[in-house]
Amino acid sequence: MDQVTYQPRQTTAARDAAELRTRGQRILELATRASCEQNYDFARLLTRLATEVFAHARDVEESYALSHHPSRGAGERRR
Repeated sequence: MDQVTYQPRQTTAARDAAELRTRGQRILELATRASCEQNYDFARLLTRLATEVFAHARDVEESYALSHHPSRGAGERRR
């Protein structure tokens, strides 16, 4: 049986965001290749997907930051 180790949530969130960004970069590379092959509809679709992946990576980081800063909760504004 493998030993399970605990990893802090910050490490996990940072690793997840980095992995998402790596995948987004790969998707953009595929979009470039599709564009070079004159498959423009597929290139646009891939570009849109990469944009969503990058946005999700940002959301992962922000959700971690918000969950660990209670003074910046939903009802309060930043000064």
